[in-house]
Amino acid sequence: MTSITTTCRDISELLPAAQTACRLLFQECYKVGIKNVFITETYRSQERQKYLYA
Repeated sequence: MTSITTTCRDISELLPAAQTACRLLFQECYKVGIKNVFITETYRSQERQKYLYA
């Protein structure tokens, strides 16, 4: 379990359809020369959402 102050960027935390979408997005970006692409946050628990909102 991660801390509410820690951002999760692990694509494997996403549902399979979202994992596939991320990988396809990366592929399309790389094809057109955009190489500096990253996911800012994948999974966000309710506790982390409350922490960020506060």
